Amino acid sequence: LESVYFILYLFVAVAAVWRVGDLAVDWYIDQHKEHLDDNLVAQVVPLLKRLSHLALLILGGLILAAHFGVNVLAISAALGITGFAIALAAQDLIANILSGLVIMVDHPFKLGDRINIPELDTWGDVAEIGIRSSKVLTRDNRLVIIPNSGIADNTVVNYSLPDTTYRLQSDIGIGTGMDISKVHKVIKEAVRKVEGVLADKPVDVWFTEFGESSNTFRVRWWVETYADKRRVTDGVNATIQDVATLEGIAMPNPTYTLENQLKLSDEDVQRIAKVLKGFK
Repeated sequence: LESVYFILYLFVAVAAVWRVGDLAVDWYIDQHKEHLDDNLVAQVVPLLKRLSHLALLILGGLILAAHFGVNVLAISAALGITGFAIALAAQDLIANILSGLVIMVDHPFKLGDRINIPELDTWGDVAEIGIRSSKVLTRDNRLVIIPNSGIADNTVVNYSLPDTTYRLQSDIGIGTGMDISKVHKVIKEAVRKVEGVLADKPVDVWFTEFGESSNTFRVRWWVETYADKRRVTDGVNATIQDVATLEGIAMPNPTYTLENQLKLSDEDVQRIAKVLKGFK
């Protein structure tokens, strides 16, 4: 009868821990659902629950076996060796799954974010976040599948956080004799009128460097999203070129003068003449 009571108590304890654990996970997800990716939650949470249930059942089974005098140490050692062998054989898979959990908790990006992973030479829009890998859709419509461990172990640049606005810049060369205040005013007013440049963000023109034939000015402006980078940069550069020509602002290119003296003896001249005659 005592053994029957023990089994009942153990069953109630395991069931209670089982239920409390599930409720705790559901509560955490409900409290942080705005920061969690639905696709990743749908894949990770059931896996975590199954693993926790399995661990709880194994612990309950060991306690029950110990109560009836079974050598628990031997069973634990066997389970440990088996688990070690499985972990060693599937270390890459386990690393990717754990990295998926890290991505879920750390939340470095979400679906639709534009990211760049310099170490992997990959950038584009996040199309899917999975338990083992994530998918990035590049601008040339190629789907890149990246193991989650590769994301967790490398630097990720998210162009959608904290918001989508993005600052661009371009360095231009202006003639050394130009009026600096005029250059600042003309370029700033011209850039503000370019389509795609945000009107509520500053346009900066900085005199950054002296040069031999031209001085370097750095022009900075803001766009709505990183996707506008190439289009707006093209418009800004073309506008600066046009307004510089219109306002008489010189944008010289570096020029080089090469001097070389070639001296030939009479013998060399005769030899060259014979060779040229041979081509007739």
